[in-house]
Amino acid sequence: MRDDFARGPSFAELRPFKEPTEGAPGHPAFPVHRDLADLLAAEKGLPDTEGPVPHTMATCAAYAYAGAGRVGDPRTVAMIMSRLGLEENRCRVFEQRVDAMYIASAAYLIQDKDRRVVILCYRGTQPEDIISILTDADVRPETLCVDLAGERHEVHAGFYRNMRATRHLIMQALDRAARGESVDPKEKGVRGDGMEALYITGHSLGGAMAALMGVVLAHEERYRSVAERLRAVYTFGQPLLGGPDFADACARATDHRGEYVLRDRLLRYIFDRDVVPALPPRPVGPYAPFGRELHYRRPRGVAEGTLAFAAETAIDAVSLPGDLLRGQLRRMAGRRARAAGRSLTELARGPRVGGWAEVSDPGLHYPQMDSLAGLAVVAPLAFFAARLALTRTIPFTYSFEDHGPGHYVNALAPPGVLSEFGDVL
Repeated sequence: MRDDFARGPSFAELRPFKEPTEGAPGHPAFPVHRDLADLLAAEKGLPDTEGPVPHTMATCAAYAYAGAGRVGDPRTVAMIMSRLGLEENRCRVFEQRVDAMYIASAAYLIQDKDRRVVILCYRGTQPEDIISILTDADVRPETLCVDLAGERHEVHAGFYRNMRATRHLIMQALDRAARGESVDPKEKGVRGDGMEALYITGHSLGGAMAALMGVVLAHEERYRSVAERLRAVYTFGQPLLGGPDFADACARATDHRGEYVLRDRLLRYIFDRDVVPALPPRPVGPYAPFGRELHYRRPRGVAEGTLAFAAETAIDAVSLPGDLLRGQLRRMAGRRARAAGRSLTELARGPRVGGWAEVSDPGLHYPQMDSLAGLAVVAPLAFFAARLALTRTIPFTYSFEDHGPGHYVNALAPPGVLSEFGDVL
């Protein structure tokens, strides 16, 4: 187990040889979001779906990938969070690797200097790390040891194992934070009234672990002192975690306050044609989403939607053999026809305007991938097509290209806000 710590710089330290807030005319360089700790700590009803808070979470999740040689970098994360507005924050990282068990778990705890707010951020799948990738592929079910409406449910084994790998140290640190202590065990003393707000976030595999930690916090009685401070779980490009029964139980379950935390306070963001939220594919078994789903779509026309439907059907046909093909096409026909009908109906009402929209109709949730062809053929083709100007606009149902964490950061940036580098977006 690796346990490392860093302190975020002050705004003055972020701008050497310049005024601490010197930036473009009318736009101070740092912080990106003024009074960010106050915004995060503020009492409110449902969590924000746009604005500084989700942008901060997406940026934190993106920079959780910082590091070299499969080792996390709390100094970079602390610096980025200072730029966003948590000046002189405390950042601690827990990492656990057991290659033979497909464990490559990393979790960051970011605490503001006044100890009012803590962000728990899980790192996602590292592209160069085979163990991290095998974690995603370990889809065999494992029983979640949390009581949901009197039942226990099975979830994705790789995601659950990686969340549990660092949970005990995270909970110890969060318990200290709830009492007003620092997440850094070397920093003694109590400040203020303790942690007022807790946020959990992550991208990809990190989003899956964030969602599972949300489930555990919401329903483990022994974690009540921490759980009652949970404001929201923000996930970006999060894969599916469990079956329909598990998703239904999460939607129906309430915490000790009677709140539907997993139904109302877990926000699942999907950027356009990101392939990962559609995984694992249906041949592995039935999986279903839970929480609030927010989907970003680029503007498209009827012709592009029709072409995408035809292209995907053709790829499925050449990617599946004999009897499997016939059975798969029969199962797909009804689902695809219904989806195409909905899409064409929406397009007939007028041009689709791009941007984020919350999905309120359960029938319009981002669907689980129908076949392995989407993962093995469609998504890789879309990724490489995006690299070339001539093929960039070819429509694909799924794409690895859209899974990049930078897409989520940019799409969630409020209008006119500075980037984490002090540039006006």
